[in-house]
Amino acid sequence: MKVSLYVLTLLIITVLLSLVDLPALVKKKQRKELFFLVSLFSIGFILNFLLIMGKKPPNPNKLIISLFKALLN
Repeated sequence: MKVSLYVLTLLIITVLLSLVDLPALVKKKQRKELFFLVSLFSIGFILNFLLIMGKKPPNPNKLIISLFKALLN
């Protein structure tokens, strides 16, 4: 019950933030900004969902190190 309440709260907050920010970007046809904001909302939602479910979120350092190794080699 407690976890479902947290997930519902997270979903409501994400939807409210989206309703405040996204319509202006769509109206102004700012596609790059819209993509960036939706990406940030998605990443934030997923990470918070993992925390609520008791999972350990992935370490971003491993991703950054692997990207730099791929770019430099």
